[in-house]
Amino acid sequence: MKLLDIPTQESILGSPTTLSEELRLEGVSHRLKILCDAYRNLHTHTKITLSMGETRINEEFYRCVQIMWFDRGPKTLTPIHEKSHGKRIEGRGKTPTIDICFRDWDPNLYFGVECKILEDKKERYDYYIKGGVYRYISGDYSRKFPSGVMIGYVVNGDFSKIINEVKNRIDTVPHSSNMKISSPINGFKEHYESVHKRKTGVSPFNIHHLFFCFT
Repeated sequence: MKLLDIPTQESILGSPTTLSEELRLEGVSHRLKILCDAYRNLHTHTKITLSMGETRINEEFYRCVQIMWFDRGPKTLTPIHEKSHGKRIEGRGKTPTIDICFRDWDPNLYFGVECKILEDKKERYDYYIKGGVYRYISGDYSRKFPSGVMIGYVVNGDFSKIINEVKNRIDTVPHSSNMKISSPINGFKEHYESVHKRKTGVSPFNIHHLFFCFT
């Protein structure tokens, strides 16, 4: 599918006064650099294994994000771990909780980061798509912002094969562009992007896919 009928990011973002300056496109680039540098720090200082589980890996990764943020993060934004979206209108339980976000004074205006363990298993691929990508597309995550991040922790298996399988699945998501390799981030090359049309929330929505190797 070609997304020619979808408005450009520039038209959605509007004037500088409508969003915190650090949440605009230049700010997104800076956030991505901090995430990739936090991964390098985590990879160097912590032994990440599949046995740790997603929650434990997220805790260790968020700690590294905080270290980077203390030195380089703007004071106008706050990094939040496991941001709550409140209760569902119907049914039991809370809405899905995004792993990390960077927000200003508006709790609903944030740049989100959702993290999933990846290995060459169907349930891992399914959860990356259904428990991450689709939550952005549905507007459950980042409804008021035009981009967000999916991080895949590759803890087991063939790194290139796993990325390619994620791409194959992203490419079949309705009303979306193909997942394509994007510009390196401070030398980090496993950076991909996909663009998605949303019925709820700011559209189009751009997802940055970052694949962190721990094999």
